[in-house]
Amino acid sequence: MPDESAAEAKVPEIPPKGPSPKKKAFISRTISTVCILGVLFVAFWFSQDWLYAVLFGLISLGALIEYFRLFPIRGFRRFRWQTYGVSIAYITLLFAPFWGFEAAWLKELGGLAVSLLVTLVVLERLRFPLEGFRTLDEIAATIFGFIYCVLLFSFVPKLLLLDNLTSVDGDPSAHFYIIYLLTVTKLTDMGAYLVGSMIGRDKMIPHVSPGKTWQGFGGAIFFAIAGSFTLYFVMGDKIPLITPVHAAVLAVLLSLVAVLGDLAESILKRSLEAKDSGHVMPGIGGFLDLIDSVIFTAPLFYIYLLIFS
Repeated sequence: MPDESAAEAKVPEIPPKGPSPKKKAFISRTISTVCILGVLFVAFWFSQDWLYAVLFGLISLGALIEYFRLFPIRGFRRFRWQTYGVSIAYITLLFAPFWGFEAAWLKELGGLAVSLLVTLVVLERLRFPLEGFRTLDEIAATIFGFIYCVLLFSFVPKLLLLDNLTSVDGDPSAHFYIIYLLTVTKLTDMGAYLVGSMIGRDKMIPHVSPGKTWQGFGGAIFFAIAGSFTLYFVMGDKIPLITPVHAAVLAVLLSLVAVLGDLAESILKRSLEAKDSGHVMPGIGGFLDLIDSVIFTAPLFYIYLLIFS
């Protein structure tokens, strides 16, 4: 009697039809990226401050909602409504100068928002029995969520509030600096993904992100440098603060910090045993996946412009 297991072993495997999972992920990521660039192009084309305010508000609040959903324990979502309320107030007042309202205390808006949130969280926590270190963990996770998703990301629209960002002709050009920041940051992400997917072999920090490789890290820096100098040559008159030297330095700094931002979200997700923060954009993930690197590059870019302007 023939060996059935040997017969089964000789049956050739039929390869699955259609594109491979990697190709599907690449196609989905490309489509989502094109859609995002389309939205940014519309915002840039109209250059309306209210449009930037709406976009920033939707993205930051979406990221904050995803952040709280990552926690499997309900107690860590206890103060989410207080955080949403403070975030909406912060976003509204951040753009107050555009609506004609100005006050000296608006310069301390970030600190005031954190102070208000801490006060509200402590007041709310008085209603429930204490649970040891868990109590402090819940409060710390809440404050960190606001800082991470809203406060740090708000340095993107804060660029619009800088008066010294003008073109060679003297026209306001903050919008072009925002385009520069987002483009270089996202090219860093793209370079890391493309190069890492094609030739990535040596794991970078496997205990934090198994998919990150040193080859992808090199691709991130290369794409950032290429994008930075391309933007310098294409719209140099619109971003006169960025000289060739600044283009090189910023490309390296932004790419390094962008990779760090990506790893920071990996720490967050792996600590909470979550694979994705959301599924809003196929191939990319949720709002947190979209802005994880910008959260870190925006403050650096903002401070860099303040120093060298």
